[in-house]
Amino acid sequence: MTGILIVTHHNLAQAFMETIEMIAGKHEFLDSLGLVPSQDPESFQELILSKVHGLKTKGYDEIAVVLDLYGGTPCNQTIRLLREHQLKVIVGVNLPMMLQMTLLNTTEVSVEELAEAAIQSGREGVFDVGKSIMKLM
Repeated sequence: MTGILIVTHHNLAQAFMETIEMIAGKHEFLDSLGLVPSQDPESFQELILSKVHGLKTKGYDEIAVVLDLYGGTPCNQTIRLLREHQLKVIVGVNLPMMLQMTLLNTTEVSVEELAEAAIQSGREGVFDVGKSIMKLM
């Protein structure tokens, strides 16, 4: 099973956690962290590392970090930890992606497989619904 950390600007990560819990229940392998406006990048990196260590302490050897925006502080500070802590880093978090990761996360699914399925689900979850409905009419 993979530990999953959602890292975003402000309280978006916490909102994802609460929404996932509402739909799919509470899961010990999920955690979140949001960057607040007054926070400096180095202290935020320390918080990310603390969350990663917390998931590893719970027994999750593989860790996926899901981010909101490529090039933003949450992403940049996570990338600095990527190699040393063997993190799987995915950018572009959305709810379909997070639900897929949550529901597929079992001991039989590797972090690579989980990331692939999440990225595919995330992409498929973004579309023009009006255009799709009009095709049916």
